[in-house]
Amino acid sequence: MADPGARELKLTQYLNEAYGKEKQLETVLQAQIGLAKAAARKPLQKRLQDHLKETKAQARGLERRIKALGGKAEAVNLPGPDVVSDAASGAASLANKALAAAKGPVQALRGTSPADNLLRNVRDAVWNEAEEIAHYDAIEALAETLNDSETAKMAREFRRQEERMQKFLRGQIAALVKQVVREEVPASERRANGGGRSRSASSSRSSSSRSSSSRSSSSRASGSSSSRSSGSGSTSAKRKAAGAKGGRATARKSSSGSSSSSSSRSRASSSGSSSSRSSGASTSAKRKAAGAKGGRATARKSSGSSSRRSSGSSSSRRSSGGSSSGGSSSS
Repeated sequence: MADPGARELKLTQYLNEAYGKEKQLETVLQAQIGLAKAAARKPLQKRLQDHLKETKAQARGLERRIKALGGKAEAVNLPGPDVVSDAASGAASLANKALAAAKGPVQALRGTSPADNLLRNVRDAVWNEAEEIAHYDAIEALAETLNDSETAKMAREFRRQEERMQKFLRGQIAALVKQVVREEVPASERRANGGGRSRSASSSRSSSSRSSSSRSSSSRASGSSSSRSSGSGSTSAKRKAAGAKGGRATARKSSSGSSSSSSSRSRASSSGSSSSRSSGASTSAKRKAAGAKGGRATARKSSGSSSRRSSGSSSSRRSSGGSSSGGSSSS
């Protein structure tokens, strides 16, 4: 096979870094399985055992892919698979194996109790899974950029396995924390207001009494201020209500006065017009009555003069007749 070019060297470099991490975690997972077994955490123990199998399979898959690219699988953190001499590569491989082996006993010695130790290991396992996910993210992106579909497919599959494991581990943390509390914190001290030693209890009682008195004082002060504010508020509300009532009364009075004056004006106007109409009618009637009286008086006057004339003519006829009869007798 031809010597690898820059493309293959870069891909092999990233694959070797992921390979070194997988080989390191094989030892760590074995120690964590022992801790879960000692703590009787069977679901956690079984999942760690399954992931150990996945980790070994991932290491074998990475090794095959490195060889296919013309490289050599080594658990080293050095740039490229073959840019160092065989002696340097062997020394780095031994150093990585020693580091992984040393981490096994360390996993079992940390923490203040078995439960705390297991919690710390699970917490670190979440971090390790995150590092592996980042490795495979970078390998997938690099392979896609360099048109290496086989490497991209492998990185995508391995990343999904790490994501499932990380999700499981995160789900264990809350239960492990409760176990640590049960083992290391007395029941009387698990709450903020729980008891303790007698001196701490008495000091807490005195502080609570002081806080109670301060709360009662503040409540009295707040009560008086609230009563003052409520009194002033009610007085202000009463004043506003009284002002509103006065305004409505004034409006009713002005409305009633204006309506009364308009009624009076209308009544006066109608009364004046009625009076003027009745006065005009009585004047006309009086005039008609006076005319009638004048006519009757004229009639009476003319009747009197006629009767006087007829009476005068009768008298003159009688006088005239007497004179005639006397003359004839004289003759």
